[in-house]
Amino acid sequence: MRGSQNGNAGRVRSRRERKPRAAAVIAVVALVSLAAVACSSGKDDPVSDEAAAEFQAALSDMAGGGGMAATVMSPEGTWSGTAGKADGVRDVRIDDQFGIASITKSVIAAQVMQMVEAGELALDDPASDYLPADLDFDTNGATIRQLLEQRSGIPASYLDDHAFWESVAIDHPRRRWTTADALELVTADRDPAGEAFEYTDANYLLLGLVIEQVRGRPVADVLRDGVLSIDGVDRLIYQPDEVPTEPMAMPGGESTAVLEKGGGYLPSLAAASSYGGAAAMASDAPSLANWWRAFCAGEIVSQASLTEMSTFHDGYGLGLYNVADTYAQAVGHTGEDVGYVAWAGCLAEDGSVIVVLSNRVVEDIGGMARPLVEAVQSD
Repeated sequence: MRGSQNGNAGRVRSRRERKPRAAAVIAVVALVSLAAVACSSGKDDPVSDEAAAEFQAALSDMAGGGGMAATVMSPEGTWSGTAGKADGVRDVRIDDQFGIASITKSVIAAQVMQMVEAGELALDDPASDYLPADLDFDTNGATIRQLLEQRSGIPASYLDDHAFWESVAIDHPRRRWTTADALELVTADRDPAGEAFEYTDANYLLLGLVIEQVRGRPVADVLRDGVLSIDGVDRLIYQPDEVPTEPMAMPGGESTAVLEKGGGYLPSLAAASSYGGAAAMASDAPSLANWWRAFCAGEIVSQASLTEMSTFHDGYGLGLYNVADTYAQAVGHTGEDVGYVAWAGCLAEDGSVIVVLSNRVVEDIGGMARPLVEAVQSD
């Protein structure tokens, strides 16, 4: 998810992704409630025909001419559906992979919390204690916690400018970036760490480096043995170390030629390699829904870690926020990439998980899933 370059604190992905407005919200009660129902025996059964028809109608309404895939997991059962085209010709399949952009942040945050639980690092330690010695970057004295909650004082910059990355995708789609290359786009100015919320991908690029430095292994390998070690998430991948495979929904619904142009990644090698721990992942809808179900059920991190992650300050926790800000309570994350948008959340009151993936960029990503959320709530 790329943020605006205007530097306004409290802006999540510019005008397209709203930061929840509440100054401080504790969502752990919601997660406890979800944990009690998300594991119910009915979750693997199909929903009723009536519910399936209602969900499909909502999805078709949401797609708006683009390609879209969605999965709902609820106490009543599981449903997956698709609408539109993957590449201008072929219909979207439920196992199509899409770029999921900043939903990556929630996965990275969960991995960090696993490492906290293991005693490998502490949330209030300076991040610099766990970064490569040769990294030439001013971390501003920020702690691991401050990186996770986007309060490091590191500013939004070209790193968070969607227009900049669109130009990179056009001009240099096969460039392989390093994290150090991407961090060079961050300007030198800093605010005091911990003072204010400002959403920037730099925080999660640094957390990706922390994971690698502490474990001595690539992020993709750590995730696969850690927060991605559960069943049913094989198509949830960390690019570019893991490569997307057919079927894939093309960015912007373009022809399959765009895949070759981008080196075989979603949306391109340049994007995948530069996004790192901030936005590098791709998935199909069922794999991502399986991950969120397990996460919100307390199967990936402990209940204490869920409490920590879902305590919101300025509307953002540790890699989580309310993705249905104005119309429901849904703990999750959204993302926008070049040619993709994604929405994933756990609806505590309903005991449900909803994932929506699209290859058509929309103005209001938070509101994109509203018809499906309301259909689930009315079921």
